[in-house]
Amino acid sequence: MTSPAAVMIEARGVEKWYPNGFHALRGVDLTVHQGEVVVIMGPSGSGKSTFLRTFNALEDFQQGSIEVDGIPLSDDLRQIDAVRREVGMVFQQFNLFPHLSVLENLTLAPVLVRKLPKQAVQRRALELLDRVGIAEQAHKYPGQLSGGQQQRVAIARSLCMEPRVMLFDEPTSALDPEMVQEVLEVMQGLAQDGMTMVVVTHEVRFARQVAHRVVLMDGGVVVEIAPPEQFFSAPQHERSKQFLRQIG
Repeated sequence: MTSPAAVMIEARGVEKWYPNGFHALRGVDLTVHQGEVVVIMGPSGSGKSTFLRTFNALEDFQQGSIEVDGIPLSDDLRQIDAVRREVGMVFQQFNLFPHLSVLENLTLAPVLVRKLPKQAVQRRALELLDRVGIAEQAHKYPGQLSGGQQQRVAIARSLCMEPRVMLFDEPTSALDPEMVQEVLEVMQGLAQDGMTMVVVTHEVRFARQVAHRVVLMDGGVVVEIAPPEQFFSAPQHERSKQFLRQIG
């Protein structure tokens, strides 16, 4: 049985170059423990989303190492598939299948990928839709839902695969302001339930209230890692102070 302090993500010396020679990640280290919520912040182009996407091999890297739940990421497709079965991902855009109902969006992957029985998956999907507050939308299509509802469907769809880690890449940035809070409340509920989460976001209130640690990235490096009360009240680095003044 996994101990509460088990390491879920271990990134060491991660380096990434794009084909045009741009050095996107410069020796990045990060350890995320089971049940921990880590928020990554930083200016546009700082490498935060690129770093996040290396955790499930949506972005490759050229040097360093990443392990997810003890599985090392490499070019081996079997290892990549094993990691992706453990990691849920929620993007800025909802990436729902428009021709499938909400319920069908949730059940497709567990049935096809995990080979789970359809009836059991449907029961689980309906429970998750209830959990994110949109059980009544199960038989509608994504185009009939608001942006906030679609993002909650996307979260439920990831949860339907029973991941051990959830990654969120600016999940509220495409939403109208009045829809942001409903999505953040769902994420807060996941955190309270002990889900391991790494969240790229500019939502300061969420970071203050929910994160165990806040990471600031800039120029492809980690500038500072600190608990939120320290990061927002007494940051150690001048770059952190400058960033907080800009977003404050």
